[in-house]
Parts: sequence; structure tokens; C-alpha cells
Amino acid sequence: MARTTLDFEYNGKEYSLAFTIDVVKRLDRSGLLAAIAEGQRPVTMTEDLFKAAFEANHSMVSNTMRERIFSELEESNEDGSLLECLLQMINEVQESIKPKGNAKWRMNRGDKI
Repeated sequence: MARTTLDFEYNGKEYSLAFTIDVVKRLDRSGLLAAIAEGQRPVTMTEDLFKAAFEANHSMVSNTMRERIFSELEESNEDGSLLECLLQMINEVQESIKPKGNAKWRMNRGDKI
């Protein structure tokens, strides 16, 4: 399944940002995704998600450059807020890693001998 990307050009270089399963798991383990699910919106959330989205296709871009690009982005009238776009991209990855339901399971409590 093709995933949504965030595409832009900065200083003559094309960028295509995306989230991988590993990056989404790392964001989840950091607690940021739980905070989002609880309705919290940390001030640094959009920037943190934006910088993490470089990992899929542009992992060699320095954190300083990621911050510089972020500081110069503008909102898109066509696609909504940057945060909404990033959250949609994360949701697509989360959907792809949910259990597919193809294997049945049961709990054995040890009471059947």
C-alpha cells in the first residue's frame, strides 16, 4: 500500500518525508503518540514529528538542517495544517501494523490437564 508523503523543495533540493514502522514505534515508545491520543498537544509536537519524518528517506540530514527547514515552512491552504498531515501519515503506518486477524488464539489458564 502506498503511503502518504510530505513533499517539498528547500534550497534546490527535493524532499519526500514519510514515516516507517520503526520510527512510529520509536515515537510510540517515547510517549508522544500516547500524549496525542489523550488530546495533549505539546508545543514541540509538530516540530518533533516533522524532524522524525526525515528518517525514512533523508536520515543523513542533520537535526540543525531539519530545524532550519521547519522554521521556514508555511501552512498549506490545500492540505490543511502540517500537524494534520503528519498525524495522517502516522495513522497510515499504525493501520499497517495492526494485527490482521488471520491467526486465532486462546488463553490457556493451566486449569485444563
